Amino acid sequence: MRSPFATEWLTPAAGQQDYEVIPPDERVRIRNTLQVPFRWVCSLDITRGSTLSRGSGLLVGPRQVLTAAHNIYNAEGQRPDAVQVAPARNGMDLPFGRFKASAFTVSSRYLQQPRPGSRFDVALVTLESDASAARSRALGGAQLGYWGSPVNGALTDLSPLDSGFLGGRPVTVCGFPGDKCDGDPCDPVRGWTREQQANTMWSHFGSASFSAGLPGLILYAADTSKGQSGSPVWIRFTSGRRSLVGVHVDAHRVVDANTGQVRVTANRGVFLDKELMALVHSWLGR
Repeated sequence: MRSPFATEWLTPAAGQQDYEVIPPDERVRIRNTLQVPFRWVCSLDITRGSTLSRGSGLLVGPRQVLTAAHNIYNAEGQRPDAVQVAPARNGMDLPFGRFKASAFTVSSRYLQQPRPGSRFDVALVTLESDASAARSRALGGAQLGYWGSPVNGALTDLSPLDSGFLGGRPVTVCGFPGDKCDGDPCDPVRGWTREQQANTMWSHFGSASFSAGLPGLILYAADTSKGQSGSPVWIRFTSGRRSLVGVHVDAHRVVDANTGQVRVTANRGVFLDKELMALVHSWLGR
């Protein structure tokens, strides 16, 4: 039997592997990851010592990947030893290869108190080489491009939207869930290899909402699982335009006043409002 590999996010208490899935689980696997915009959704391999964890992100520049800050800096504020990024990963297939990270950028306000799910839980990973110039034979030799590219961004943008407009509208969350192994639910009896876990892309959508008690966060009833931290959250318009509105970070939990039990009522991400989007643009040098 093959044993699960050491990971920071695959050792929850019994029965909690899917605690960010709001029953029923309605996630859909993206089988053609070369389609727009899925080609820019990235799998992140994050190494700390002998521990490998996986996260998700979005290629938003030639060498820049937007993800969750807690994927990069742990609770002690420590950076990983290495991060490798694979755009459009599809199981064992890496159509554009892997790219090594060379630098990480996060807000100083996050580093002051590293806490998953907080207002500034976003990070920018800078790659050693230009991922957007990578080509795939399956695309006829066309370049990968990136989300928001004026040349080949295919109507995607990094323009902030107002929360009043987004409330009640469907948003999509897309990334690499850790409860899936080669596209199937991970089987603890059969086991799996480190390459099989969180190696397939899944997507779901749900209505966006906002809470006065959670400033800077966007809530949605879209299913996710650990491993999807850093996943892009976007809205699609009938014109085909897509706007990035958030970065997935965790689940929203409430305590039942009668039973004391903790329930997940929604998932949530950092809302890329004018302030946060301006910060991202400054990191991108725009």
